Amino acid sequence: MSFDIPLSAYGRRVGPSRFSAGPLQEVMKQEGAHVMAQGVPPVTALPIASLSATLADGSTVELDAVETRNAQRYAPFAWAPLRSWLLEHVREQHSPPSEHWDVSITAGSMLGIDAVLRLLLDPGDAVLCEEFTFLASKDNLLAAGATLLPLAMDEDGLLPSAVEEECEARLAAGLPLPKLLYTIPVGQNPTGSRLRPDRYAAVYSAARRYGLVIVEDDAYYYMQHRAARPDMPLPGLSGLGPSFLSLDEDGRVVRLDTFSKLLAPGFRLAWVDGLQYMSSQWGSTLSMLLLAKMLAAPGWLLGHVTALQAAMRTRCLALLAAAEEHLGGVATWSVPQAGMFLWLTLAADYEPGPLLEALRRHGVAVIPGESCAAAPPPAGRRHLRLTYVIDPDQYNEGVRKVARVLGSARVNI
Repeated sequence: MSFDIPLSAYGRRVGPSRFSAGPLQEVMKQEGAHVMAQGVPPVTALPIASLSATLADGSTVELDAVETRNAQRYAPFAWAPLRSWLLEHVREQHSPPSEHWDVSITAGSMLGIDAVLRLLLDPGDAVLCEEFTFLASKDNLLAAGATLLPLAMDEDGLLPSAVEEECEARLAAGLPLPKLLYTIPVGQNPTGSRLRPDRYAAVYSAARRYGLVIVEDDAYYYMQHRAARPDMPLPGLSGLGPSFLSLDEDGRVVRLDTFSKLLAPGFRLAWVDGLQYMSSQWGSTLSMLLLAKMLAAPGWLLGHVTALQAAMRTRCLALLAAAEEHLGGVATWSVPQAGMFLWLTLAADYEPGPLLEALRRHGVAVIPGESCAAAPPPAGRRHLRLTYVIDPDQYNEGVRKVARVLGSARVNI
């Protein structure tokens, strides 16, 4: 089954840039061409003569003279090595069965999400999402004029039956079907769950049945630490499991990955798989060329990802130990399977504003569950999101203060 992703009115209006696409760019990249169309400083005025970086493992990355020059120019002169690496990496990691996919580089995942939503959504479109979701994406969806339809979850992620029930309810009510499903399947933000492997096919089948686009926001895909099973080996790259892109025979999946969580946010680079309408003009050319060199080194990414997974497992277990010591009776939680967050379900009801103020007075900052809720949660259902990326030396005292505030807040905040 072939699926044409329906574009928004904006998406239908925009098209390839007459400057950045087509034969003009091909001429501009030819050595010796007489390029009299540019509006950039001459290459003789570029300020950096050479670039090198020493990595944490002691190895070095160096750009030659041509690469250093291109690192100071616009993206078309720099994206080819990284984009080529990403195309091959996506084929190896996900083996997309559809022919209708491409890779676009963006300046961070949030820009990618914003661009995808602008291309797909018109004001008033309905969007399915987990009942608790990434607060910045929630804000972007609402800014796009979307109507959010929250879907039930458990400790293994999104419930496929919830997709069907919501779509059937809208059909029965004579309402338009949702335009898309926005989901964070791995290291779900804020809950830390990982979609159970058998649920991918069930959700994809529902998307087929109801004509949904699946926007797969997988920022924590590489950060699967399996803290619930510390006896198991770390997944590395080969054991990360399925993705919606790996099942996408129709071309209905738009997948977002980011170097911000895989490597470092300062690179300001992410990539979008699936849509063939995206631009790759975004992002730092310097970052593109440095990353392409780093990632091309045999075995470097596997070593980095495995070390990242090990560090996150250790940190997660340490935060869980602090929670076990201090939070018994005031909160419950499930062991995160990936990502960087511990999702607390509070045992009693609290007013979010006074609770956060009380925590602030104790020098503690957390994310309230209400900020992540796709719809106002029912009375008495309160959550807090904690992180285990801070210095582990802070876990015990930080959690102890959370417990102290929760223990006293019921009576006197």
